[in-house]
Amino acid sequence: MSRIPIGIDLDGEGAHPAAWRAADHAPAELFTPARITPRITAVDESGLGFATLPEFDPTASGGVGAGLDTIETASFAAASTSRIGLVPVVNAIHAEPYHLANQLNTLDWASRGRGGWLVRSVDSADIAAGYGREPHRDAADADEEARDVITAVRRLWDTWEDDVLIADQEGGRFLDLDRWHYADAVGGSFAIKGPGLLPRPPQGQLVVWADERGSALAASADIAVVSGRSLPQVIARSVAAAESGVPRRVASVEIALDARGETAADRLRSLDRDTEWAPGDRLRIVGTAAEAAERLAELAPHVDGIRLHPAVIDVDLAVIADELLPRLDARGLLRAPLSGETLRDLFGLPRPANVFALVEENR
Repeated sequence: MSRIPIGIDLDGEGAHPAAWRAADHAPAELFTPARITPRITAVDESGLGFATLPEFDPTASGGVGAGLDTIETASFAAASTSRIGLVPVVNAIHAEPYHLANQLNTLDWASRGRGGWLVRSVDSADIAAGYGREPHRDAADADEEARDVITAVRRLWDTWEDDVLIADQEGGRFLDLDRWHYADAVGGSFAIKGPGLLPRPPQGQLVVWADERGSALAASADIAVVSGRSLPQVIARSVAAAESGVPRRVASVEIALDARGETAADRLRSLDRDTEWAPGDRLRIVGTAAEAAERLAELAPHVDGIRLHPAVIDVDLAVIADELLPRLDARGLLRAPLSGETLRDLFGLPRPANVFALVEENR
C-alpha cells in the first residue's frame, strides 16, 4: 500500500461553528502574527504534508466572522515553515488573472516551491458587486470563467522560460528575449498581453486544486478534492475524478478526537449547545485516535491524500500530531514531507513542460 500525504484545513478556529469558544486564546488574537506563526509552525513540525487556507465565507452561519487574504497569509507562513505545502483557497470568479498569477508566483518563490492554489468557482450578487460587475447567470457560466482564469494564470507562469535569465554583463543582455513571451491570454471577461512580472515559479507551475463534485474543472486541475458523507460515496467520487483525468485525488474528512480528558462525543455535545455542527457533504470521524486511524486506513487505498478538518484546531491538532499520525505511519500509510521538497514532489507530480517551449519544439 502506498504512503499518502495527510493535510489539514486551517479554517478560522476549526470546522465546528462554535470552535472559537474552545480555542486557547481570545478571539481577537486569531489574526495576529503571534497566533499565526506558532500555529503554522506546529503544523510544519507535525508530519502533516500540507495546509489549506480557506477564504472567508460571509454566508456561513456561526464560526469566525472575518478572514485574512489567503495568499498573503500563506506567503507570511512560508517564512516560518520548511516542509508543508501552503495552499490558499482563492475564488477565480471576477478575479484579475494577471494579478492573481503574480501573487501566487510570489508564494511559490517565498516557500521555495511549496505553493498551491485551491480554486473556487463561486458567484453571487454580493461577490459581483465587490468588483463592480453583474453576477453570472448560472453555475455553468461561472465555471467557464474559472477555467479561463486557470488557463490564463498557467500561461502567465510560463511566460518566463526556465533558462530565460542569462545575466550576460559583457554582452549587455539580462534576458534571453527568445525565451520571454507574451501571454496573449483571452477569456470572456479579460484579455492579457503579459508577460508576468516574475520568473517562472520554482515548481514550474503551482499545484492547482479544485473541489470536484462533477467534472467542471477537472481538465484544469492537478488535484481534485473529493468529499461525501460515507466512505463508499467518497470512494465513488474519487474514482469518477480519476476517470475524468485528474492526476491526483485528495479526500476531505471532518474529525473530532478524544482530547484533554474528554471524549470527542462529549466535546461536540458541549460545542453544539452553542451552535450545532450540522452534517454536511464530508465524511465525519468522531472518536479516539485509534478509531480514526482505522477509518482513515479504509479510505487511504482509494485516494492520493487526505485533508483533515479538525473540529477545534487548538485542541485536535496536538492529538493529530502526537497520536493519529504516528499510528498511520506505523501502518505504512503516512507520507510525511521532507525539508527541501516541493509540493509537486510530495504528490509525485512531474514538473510541467513550459507551454511556450513546447510550441517551439513542435515548429
